Amino acid sequence: MPELLVLQSVWGLDKCPGFDIDNRLDDALEQVVAAGFDGVGVNLARTARTDSVARAMNPLGLAWEGQVLVHDAAQLTHWIGEAKRLGAHHLNVQIAGPTADFRAALRLIDSLIAAAKDAPLPVWFETHRGRLTNDLLFTLQLLEERPGLPLTADLSHYPVAGEMELPLRPDQLAAIETILQGSHNFHGRVSTTHQVQVAIDAPQHRGWLDQHIAWWRRGFELWLEQARGDDALTFMCELGPPPYAITAPDGSELTNRWDEAQRMRDIVRGLWREVTGSPQ
Repeated sequence: MPELLVLQSVWGLDKCPGFDIDNRLDDALEQVVAAGFDGVGVNLARTARTDSVARAMNPLGLAWEGQVLVHDAAQLTHWIGEAKRLGAHHLNVQIAGPTADFRAALRLIDSLIAAAKDAPLPVWFETHRGRLTNDLLFTLQLLEERPGLPLTADLSHYPVAGEMELPLRPDQLAAIETILQGSHNFHGRVSTTHQVQVAIDAPQHRGWLDQHIAWWRRGFELWLEQARGDDALTFMCELGPPPYAITAPDGSELTNRWDEAQRMRDIVRGLWREVTGSPQ
């Protein structure tokens, strides 16, 4: 039966109270595992962190996501090899950009698809601000030309980049539906019209929490429609440090990201149970 794996971002533990990932990453990873997460995500370019993750996760049979930024197919080929060598569950790719040159973007996409075609692990391309997928409408045009492009849906970027307002227009909902149809992996945080990461339980943001939950639920439903028996859907709780996290004038964060990550973990597992009818 298909399963859901909920991961915790290593970057999301940076500067987080109670964690010191620069000096005591092994302890932090133990805490993540003890809290019931199914693994973590880590930037492969941070080699010391990645080595620690592989040492901690692989013997336990836990999943971990390798994350990279690529400018061309040669870089992607290199990182695919590294991800496989180190034992990553899958590779999450941000594509350098943005660009206004649509044909150049398509050529880059085609070269990356070719590089990933025979990869020994899943390779997914993330929707992200400041990257090739920065603009929602531009991304939809890319998907119209290359509908099979496998995505990681980090939907938090689009409400901010497009200054979306609630209630969303039908065309905006349809656009996100298209993104979800091609999504095999999720990165989670709650964003709003003007902020990329807000407190998930703050009453003033309840409408946006509900919207993101609705998107995640729909993404799970669409993924299950094409999943095979032993497939795993991954969802990474990715609550970033400042400046993603909102801070007070003294620099302190307004919320506890670790507590919120665990709250998000419980939300998405609840969604999975609702969608699948399973006790997981």
